Amino acid sequence: MSTLQERLREEMARSVAAVRPAPDPLGRLLRRQRRRAWRWGATALGALAAAAALGAQTLVAPAGPAPKPTPEHRIMSGHMLDEPLTEWTRRIIDAPTRGNAADEPGLTDALAAGVVRNAWSWNARPGLDRVKVLFVADQGGERMFGAALYNDQRALYVGSFGPAGVSVEDLVGARYGASGGALSPFSVHVGSGTSAIGLAPPGCTAEWAATTRVGTDGTLEHTWTGGGDFVTGAPREQLWRVTCDGVVREVQYHDVPGAPGKKGSPPPAEPGHADPEIAKEVLWAWPKVPGLDVRSRRILWGGTPPGERRPVVVGLGELGDGSVQVCAVTGTGGSILVDRVHGEPPSGARGFPTARLTTAVAPSDAIVAVRLPADERIELSERLLVIAPPGATELRVAGGEAEHVALAGGVAVLVAPVPATLGIEALDATGRTLATLKVAEPHTDRFLAGQGLVRNWE
Repeated sequence: MSTLQERLREEMARSVAAVRPAPDPLGRLLRRQRRRAWRWGATALGALAAAAALGAQTLVAPAGPAPKPTPEHRIMSGHMLDEPLTEWTRRIIDAPTRGNAADEPGLTDALAAGVVRNAWSWNARPGLDRVKVLFVADQGGERMFGAALYNDQRALYVGSFGPAGVSVEDLVGARYGASGGALSPFSVHVGSGTSAIGLAPPGCTAEWAATTRVGTDGTLEHTWTGGGDFVTGAPREQLWRVTCDGVVREVQYHDVPGAPGKKGSPPPAEPGHADPEIAKEVLWAWPKVPGLDVRSRRILWGGTPPGERRPVVVGLGELGDGSVQVCAVTGTGGSILVDRVHGEPPSGARGFPTARLTTAVAPSDAIVAVRLPADERIELSERLLVIAPPGATELRVAGGEAEHVALAGGVAVLVAPVPATLGIEALDATGRTLATLKVAEPHTDRFLAGQGLVRNWE
């Protein structure tokens, strides 16, 4: 099995709440590429953004109360998902139980005992013989809890939720919803309500983005709120930042699955020629980015850019302030998201997506730029596709390899190593400036729609 396949299996297993068994997480993920139930921020493979805050476990509510587990029904099936303890996860276990229900007499002891009784159902290794209830909290008419099954070397996270008044037995039996996987330094937990809980190591500060806007340089600007190592009442879908001892350890999106869009006929591209099937994939696979309120989507351009071998279709998601989210699909067939600066070779797995999806943002739709994917690896390339306004014939570039780049059919491909800082002007035949664009990519290993993503718990 390739490294990519192994990581896909690991990430899917780590992030999926397995109230109902999923015997083949990788196969299910590949089959769902066309449906694209996007879940941002899990310990995501650069080629894939999936589920929960990076490394976090998401609590997922099924359509109705699920049957209680029986000896024939595992809450989590498949691989054992525990991982070695680290300095940060030991801090999580050593901290007092957090949450507004933690002081309820006998509750944490009852939950711990129930987790032990159900350890087999959680697919825990026999050697994980200790339990620590990490938090138990009442929020939005629900009770939520998370715990760790652990020993001196390894730990497994388990969690559940239920309505107000839910019994301990129904909580530890995951009657209403469950999650589980490797214990992570930072995790986000949701039930069936509208708000989330963020859990970080003691002394760290977890914040979520109260507002998000596209800056003039094409990056995202935020105001942060929350604060603390146990944050309640945050929106279910949000960007999180975790700081410990003055060091930003994590910046990740957290999203929950949504219903896929409808595959109707896409609108025609404005300039160029958009392959209808690729245009459908752009609109179908569009990654939802918490904080960016896309009001409408349209196809901006389609064709094979100068010097490229594969067709590209570029779509724009229009935001309320005139800025735009840019989404491009390169190649035909189902697509997989590319957000890594340094990625991996594609998997040889049967049915693995053949096309690549890349993203950006821009202050307006007058001129936009989006990274093209690498040809041999699932990573961002040094090639930047620029789509200029009608009437433009040339780009004047500050910070790139060439100062003047001719446009062909209103587009050009610039060569600029990642991360790039560029100033781009679109000129007409008389040398008049028609539009300008600043590109300021973040200095991180991953970025999505202008936002640098961080996971640094070393």
